Amino acid sequence: MYTLKTIPEDFIVKEISNVPQKSSGKYLYAKLTKRNLNTIDALKILSKALNIKEKQIGFAGSKDKKAITEQVISFLGVSKERLSSLHIKNLQLQFLGYGDQPISLGDLIGNEFIIIVRNLDAFSITKTPLIPNYFDEQRFGKYNVEIGRCLVKKQFKDAVTLIDEPSCEDHLTKNPTDFVGALRTIPMRLLRLYLNAYQSYLWNETLALYLKKNGEIIKEEPYSQGKFIFINDAEKFKDLQIPILGFGSEELEKDEIRIILEELMRKEALTHQDFIIKQIPQLTLEGELRKAFIKVKDLKTEKEQKDELNPGKKKVTISFTLPKGSYATMAIRRIVSE
Repeated sequence: MYTLKTIPEDFIVKEISNVPQKSSGKYLYAKLTKRNLNTIDALKILSKALNIKEKQIGFAGSKDKKAITEQVISFLGVSKERLSSLHIKNLQLQFLGYGDQPISLGDLIGNEFIIIVRNLDAFSITKTPLIPNYFDEQRFGKYNVEIGRCLVKKQFKDAVTLIDEPSCEDHLTKNPTDFVGALRTIPMRLLRLYLNAYQSYLWNETLALYLKKNGEIIKEEPYSQGKFIFINDAEKFKDLQIPILGFGSEELEKDEIRIILEELMRKEALTHQDFIIKQIPQLTLEGELRKAFIKVKDLKTEKEQKDELNPGKKKVTISFTLPKGSYATMAIRRIVSE
């Protein structure tokens, strides 16, 4: 079986930003290059080093941990001089300019990837223009889906137990039954990550069930939450959009997708109203449409080489661009066959 991310240098991600930069403004923009760190941990390190709150740092999307990644971030209340004085292992900051708005989720066009696939014997590359837009393993972690499920179902005690954060324990020492208060000690964007993981699991299941019924299946690939279904006739479904379940998403559900979602929600003992979280209103999430298939652009493969880290095996470098919110590892799953 091929391997990815044997070393961080095997997985390079460069954000394609659409944020305009000016010579002055309330927010300072910088390019963050990080190695072997996820975006949330990188922001924690930066906020501590700059003595600012994490919410004073804006970003457009989370980037892989075991990788070298570039992305644009914004700072509130940080000077260019203070930024240039920072020297932090595995983090580099390059001043870009200023702007009037913080950078927030979605403020990008897509991402460019340069990936080394290792540990190969005989293999083939399928230069397909379309891949299923599943959320991949990076979205889920060990307990993310279950924590998100607990939050949606208002099982706050169970969520706190699974999250296992010191700040929650400190709060519960003084307030033994205040599990909502304990959750509020956690950064809101981290709590949303758990909810998004649960939504992503439900979306993956919906697409897999739909393709199993309607597509020409070429392979089924197990992963931590179920199975990815890959098909040979993706062009038929290039315009298909599937709702991400949330408050109000029933208005987006049509035809056969609605039937699949209704069955899935019965299985989960779930309603659309469950996504309204009155106890922590900031966590209430509306539904939205997500493309079932996305285009792989600028796909290039270099000539295979000997894999110096796996004697007797080969490696190949693959590069391409994907729209925001899509997973390069999913593209590799579809493109590389052994």
